Amino acid sequence: MQTVQVSKKPIIIGQRSKVPVNLDSIEAMTAETDRMVKGKFKNLEAPGQPGFVAGLFYRGMPYWQKWFDDGEEAEIPLSIARHINENTKYPVQGYILDSNGNYIKGTGREVSRYEFISTEFA
Repeated sequence: MQTVQVSKKPIIIGQRSKVPVNLDSIEAMTAETDRMVKGKFKNLEAPGQPGFVAGLFYRGMPYWQKWFDDGEEAEIPLSIARHINENTKYPVQGYILDSNGNYIKGTGREVSRYEFISTEFA
């Protein structure tokens, strides 16, 4: 029986790149680019109730968590403010009509749970 020597490296399928594609994304932030912003927290899902926000978005960021009262003014990191405005949504199922008049189930729209309104740019 003969053995065959292979000089090529094996191809690894499924390896993901660690470099963010969108350099403006939250995941691409660093401690140097993450700054503090002032603004007002709003609970859109249950007005008047407090809301809990926590996150760890980039390498080297300390774990951040806080309970916000509805309407509370606070100074938080920009990465957390962007997370509140961009990632705290949930889909609502809806129905649409096709060309034959049949209903098709799909995602109708997204509803925001929280909002952080910056007071620095107003």
